[in-house]
Amino acid sequence: MLSGDILVTEREFARYDIHLNVWERPKPHGLSGFFRLYNEEQFMIPSIESHLPWLDEVVLIVQKSDDATVELAYQIQQKYPTKIRIAHYPAGVVGIGTPEHFSLPENSIRTMMHLTNWSIYQCKYSWVAKIEGDVIALSTFAKIREAIDNEPDKICYYGRLGLNIAGEDYTYVFGTHPRNAGWDEGVFNNHPLWHCIRYDKWESVNMNEHRDKLINMGFSFLHVKRCKAEQERLREPEQWVAFDRENTCRVLTVYNRDHGHPGPDNFCPDVLFERTTLSEY
Repeated sequence: MLSGDILVTEREFARYDIHLNVWERPKPHGLSGFFRLYNEEQFMIPSIESHLPWLDEVVLIVQKSDDATVELAYQIQQKYPTKIRIAHYPAGVVGIGTPEHFSLPENSIRTMMHLTNWSIYQCKYSWVAKIEGDVIALSTFAKIREAIDNEPDKICYYGRLGLNIAGEDYTYVFGTHPRNAGWDEGVFNNHPLWHCIRYDKWESVNMNEHRDKLINMGFSFLHVKRCKAEQERLREPEQWVAFDRENTCRVLTVYNRDHGHPGPDNFCPDVLFERTTLSEY
């Protein structure tokens, strides 16, 4: 639990400070989804639109990008003006695992930790969903929305499992690492109880403090990072298998032997195949 305000080390960016007395205020019941967007032009629109049915607001945290991310953010905001807000983040953020990631204080404006905490801080509803710009919602996200509506005051982190899709045409599963762990993407109370910290070479919400409050809700998204054009150049064919029921079940079975499946018993549910092409999302 945080014990004081988070003040950025770079005082010229003082307006990006986070004040606990503001963050702790009671908020209206609802679900905000925030997207940290940097060079996400390829999949950000289907990512946002696939989550919209279950979100009361979308907050796009836009960073200066080398592609059309900023322009697309304004286009989709104009399409859904009552539901989407844009907030600009002023600084380039260092990559995870880089020397700067380890050396900078966590409250530096240039860290993923502060970017994430400030993103949560921008959300106005009592629950928040942390969503990447290359994550496509499955219809099972509705179960998480139902859970928070049924128990709006529960202190909880609802984890989400994701299948790692690969290939330019959405035709493969990443065979050696077919799913996400289930708690990097999640839905949790909008309160300083949950905040982002540095974990080894990564950044994540402070789950190790609150493992007893984690409920894994099973598969609710497809992660299409490896469908991006630059990923195609890195392809190792033996690591990618055809995205069909037989192959997906096979690679998940193998992976789960060493990485216990944290969701419901059905580790290869029908929902993974509810669409046949990425464009249907």
